[in-house]
Amino acid sequence: MPVIFGRNPVLEALESDQTIDKIYLLNSAHGEVIKRLYRLARQMSIPVVRADRRKLQQLCGSGNHQGVAALVAPVNYLGLEDLVEHIQRQGETPALVVADRIQDPHNLGAIIRSAEALGMHGLIFDLRDSVPITDTVVKASAGAVFHLNICKVNNLTRAVRYLKDCGLWVYASSSHAEKTLAALDLQVPLAVIIGSEGKGVCALLQQSCDEQFRIPLAGKTESLNASVAAGIIFYEIQRQRHPETFPA
Repeated sequence: MPVIFGRNPVLEALESDQTIDKIYLLNSAHGEVIKRLYRLARQMSIPVVRADRRKLQQLCGSGNHQGVAALVAPVNYLGLEDLVEHIQRQGETPALVVADRIQDPHNLGAIIRSAEALGMHGLIFDLRDSVPITDTVVKASAGAVFHLNICKVNNLTRAVRYLKDCGLWVYASSSHAEKTLAALDLQVPLAVIIGSEGKGVCALLQQSCDEQFRIPLAGKTESLNASVAAGIIFYEIQRQRHPETFPA
């Protein structure tokens, strides 16, 4: 993932059309330029993270980072409103993915790969709580990240509420749900929330969704890997919508 470092280069990147995922500031960094960086990042909804020298050196190598580094996104993000409008213009029934706190880049890449391959219209995530689109994510997606609409938001709960206002049903997977995946009506406009590894969907999003479901399991293992579960869910969506192409 491209990294820009140094106070003025990062400041120039913020003031240009560069798409920045996240900014790292040395714990002890301060001054007027740092204040300006903070202000611009807040206006542009870019997460700013305080880091120690080891983290900065890891990102910048031997370069003179001056206590500032920025991760440049390898993809162009689509706004949430633009994403919904784009699907509506195509005349298709929306099927979106909401990725909740996915921390493993291999998992995120695999989810993106399955989403694109199985006809989902886009993926929505919050960079504050999820891994950014790194080179590892790109590789794990087998390039699918360049063919799927990716939407970065500041607050997933607000994003889910917006989707519901737009007429989408929001579903979330939960191992404790009574209803199974196959029992859902997946032909309606929808967004499905894929929860984080080990923690599942957060409580706020669970409260915001319309319905929860579970994937029946036959073995002793209690849950599936997030990306494996996502692939099963996406296939079931297409099976219900296009049974002639995706048989049971």
